[in-house]
Amino acid sequence: MYFIEYIIYFYLALAVLYSVILCVAGHLYKVPAKSKNPVLKKFAVFVPGYKEDSVIFHVAQQLTKLEYPKDLFDIVVIADSFQPETLQKLSTLPIILLEPKFDKSSKAKSLNFAFNSLPEKYDNVVILDADNVVHPDFLTQLNYYLQGEVRAIQTQRVAKNTDTSFSLLDACSEAINNHIFRKGHNAFGLSSSLIGSGMAFHYTLLKDIISKIESVYEDREIQFELAKRNIKILYIEGILVYDEKIDNPAAFQNQRRRWLYAQVKSFIDYFGLGHRMLLKGNLSFYNFTVLNNLFPPRLILLGLLFIIPVISTGFRSNHSIYWWPLTALYVICLLISIPRKLYSKKLIIAIFSIPLAFIKMIQAFFRMKGANKFIHTTHTKTGVDSVFQNDDSR
Repeated sequence: MYFIEYIIYFYLALAVLYSVILCVAGHLYKVPAKSKNPVLKKFAVFVPGYKEDSVIFHVAQQLTKLEYPKDLFDIVVIADSFQPETLQKLSTLPIILLEPKFDKSSKAKSLNFAFNSLPEKYDNVVILDADNVVHPDFLTQLNYYLQGEVRAIQTQRVAKNTDTSFSLLDACSEAINNHIFRKGHNAFGLSSSLIGSGMAFHYTLLKDIISKIESVYEDREIQFELAKRNIKILYIEGILVYDEKIDNPAAFQNQRRRWLYAQVKSFIDYFGLGHRMLLKGNLSFYNFTVLNNLFPPRLILLGLLFIIPVISTGFRSNHSIYWWPLTALYVICLLISIPRKLYSKKLIIAIFSIPLAFIKMIQAFFRMKGANKFIHTTHTKTGVDSVFQNDDSR
């Protein structure tokens, strides 16, 4: 019995140590220097969407107002399964409107459709989700960094809404991910993890990579391929992309099903290759394919670090004294990864929803069957109500 407890403790302690090391490194992160004499590059801004009739017109309209030379960017809306009236409204905007028809939809298919429909006249491509909102100088800021050898960037995605306990917890989760898996990675000289939107790449580079991807977790596959090619993904804090957060338990569970499936599937598929690449000195690839997938998701880890010590204490185990410091260390790690502007009375209330979120994560884990198919998350919010709105860090 004690042997099993030792194994579990060792595994969870490694998970905590991994997070703590990256958390500390995240506080040492420095935003890369801007190019002093940037060459103006031409951008294609891809906005793939599936049944996003509620938000797409507002988002597309705002993107047409980006403060960048009009002849140097195109907004490309990839409208999969949109209503005719939505398509009619979109056709009135100065955008490129593509209407793919798939038997089975996926984001990777939409991106491939766009690449195959457009001429290779662009230097860079930006990927945004159909609910994303950006500042008017978004492309101008990106252009400062997409110079020279820089070929892949992940911008800072933040919450578009924090009106419910679940959306606030989701906002904190995104912020923690930014701190640990993006700032922390870059501080160590590793590639930043990708999020799925707010990403920018050299145009022909992404076209080549995405042409080989068919899975529903295309962001992971893209970062794996970039790491395999020794192309570093830079994280640029301060270039903000507002993203709608999950605001109810059912949507939370549905989204996490796909995330959990992606973690388990990529761990199995890339475990061997990850170790072979490590022997070749490719630590970013090993970090993405093995270390990032080896440990339980943050919420499940947090739940286990409370449940096990309680059980251990209840059974008057002599080992309970070792569990509680580990729990405390992990909680501190999470707390110092959350930006101060997210701390509020609403967050204290939201904390009481963590047990429900944990239960939904466990349910999602045991309901991963079918998660290898495209899972749509509905978006409805067009406005931005975010504590990051007045961020002047740019």
